[in-house]
Amino acid sequence: MPANIYKNKDGERVPGVTTVIGGNLGWNKQALMYWANQVGLDGKNHRDVSDKAADTGSIAHKMVELELKGETFDWPGLGYQMGATQEQIKEAQHAYESFMEWVELVKFKLIYAEHTLVSEQYQFGGQIDIAAIQGKTAIIDIKTSNDIYADHKIQLAAYKHLWNENYPDNPVEKSYILRLGKSGGFAYYSLSDAETENGWHVFRLLRGLHDYKKKIG
Repeated sequence: MPANIYKNKDGERVPGVTTVIGGNLGWNKQALMYWANQVGLDGKNHRDVSDKAADTGSIAHKMVELELKGETFDWPGLGYQMGATQEQIKEAQHAYESFMEWVELVKFKLIYAEHTLVSEQYQFGGQIDIAAIQGKTAIIDIKTSNDIYADHKIQLAAYKHLWNENYPDNPVEKSYILRLGKSGGFAYYSLSDAETENGWHVFRLLRGLHDYKKKIG
């Protein structure tokens, strides 16, 4: 899935949340190296497996987006259109079905789906998967990963700032990560106040590093 392009009010391009985190946070490096080694021991190419996982997540995200916007779609056709394999489509379908189970359970009122925002104060952009009313104003970030990692929490904390800067009269009160299983099932994780505060602090540091990398590199 192509990366989003974010621009500030002056029309200048600013980095996205995932670009800032992915390009400057090395906390998951050791885990990724271990994963790549295990994939190699299994006789597979880590790039092929990584691309496969990314494609599955992209298809699942697209299915969820179309569902939230009330648009009809053919899931095998959508997957093949995005260049996916039959296995990837099946995994994405499981993730989508898990999402629908969550929808039935939560009964939320949608505000926005795939909502793009830019922070003029800190000069970065991001796309929030779901903004909704669940008794309180909430944002939900969807993942199809095998677990919830530190960078996911940092990402969600940055999204909360994006929302609150742009909608100060309707601030986010709850932030969630919705992890959809590629084999079915889901996990719903609520970010605590401490995790949000710490995640936002880390993101601000990463945002500064992002600019210094250009100056030094």
